[in-house]
Amino acid sequence: MTPINPIRLTELVNLVPKPTRRRLRRSRSRIPITSEDPRKQNPKAFAFSSSNKAKCLQSRAVEKEQRRLHAPIIDRSYGGPTPYVVVVQGPPQVGKSLLIKSLVKHYTKHNFPDVRGLITIVSGL
Repeated sequence: MTPINPIRLTELVNLVPKPTRRRLRRSRSRIPITSEDPRKQNPKAFAFSSSNKAKCLQSRAVEKEQRRLHAPIIDRSYGGPTPYVVVVQGPPQVGKSLLIKSLVKHYTKHNFPDVRGLITIVSGL
C-alpha cells in the first residue's frame, strides 16, 4: 500500500464513504510527522560564512534581549479616584434643569442659561 500524503488526506476524507472515512482518520494518527525546518536537516548549510557577521548578529541579539528586559514600565493607572457620575432623569416639569443649573452655579460660580445634552463639570480638589 502506498503512503498517504497528509495534505491530500483531508481532501479525501469528505469524498469517500463513511467506513472508509473512519479508516482514513485512524491512519492519520499513524502518519509520522516530519520536520519541515531545513535547518534541522542540514545545519552546516546555515552556518555563518563570516565571523564578523556572526559577532554582529550575536551582539545585536544580546542588545535586543537587554532592551526588552530593561524597558521602562509605563504606569497607565489614573492619578486620582474615579469621578462621580450623576444622572438626572424624570418626567417633564419636575425640576431636572433647575437642579442641574443650581449644581453648576454652586460648583463653578457661573450661570448656565439652558441645559441641553451632556454636561461635564470639573471642580477643584
